[in-house]
Amino acid sequence: MSLPHALLGLINYSPATGYDLNAAFKKSIYFFWSATLPQIYRTLSKMEENGWLSSNVEHQDGRPSRKVYSISEAGKKEFQRWLAEPPEKPSPRSPMLAKVFFGRHLSRDRLIGQITGWREYHARLLRKYEDEILPMIEKHSHRIGNPDDVRFWTLTLDYGRRQARMTVDWCDETLRAIEGVPKAEGDGSFSSRS
Repeated sequence: MSLPHALLGLINYSPATGYDLNAAFKKSIYFFWSATLPQIYRTLSKMEENGWLSSNVEHQDGRPSRKVYSISEAGKKEFQRWLAEPPEKPSPRSPMLAKVFFGRHLSRDRLIGQITGWREYHARLLRKYEDEILPMIEKHSHRIGNPDDVRFWTLTLDYGRRQARMTVDWCDETLRAIEGVPKAEGDGSFSSRS
């Protein structure tokens, strides 16, 4: 997924400012795609240059003007083209797994601390998905006006919840396994004997 296509998808729902799009990321797709406000503004400018968007400056009394972006016909065609193409293969990179792979060379306490932190992060993420995101999806579905969107939004949320739950479970099992490995004498790292 590329940032321009994520933005095209969000603007396809309704015209928006860069600020609106940043808020939309934080309330909807952040668990599988993220962007910063400067990235969003830079990308919107390029998308407008490509003819995928048009913009309208709205003047406001006592407040700064707003630049509102709308999707163009060319943008709709590009969005549909991107949706129809096969997804990119994910890059199998995980710094945490690399650390566990080489974990024998790290002190047990430090590795346990890193895995515990990883577990806590995913446990918080899971709580957020379950307590905040699903109600937010339902709330925003009424604004969009298409109840079918809820089904698809919920499917992506389900993936995020399952992945977070699996990571918490993996961390629990990994911590139990590491705690059962004896320490090497003197350096606090793991013994090569097991």
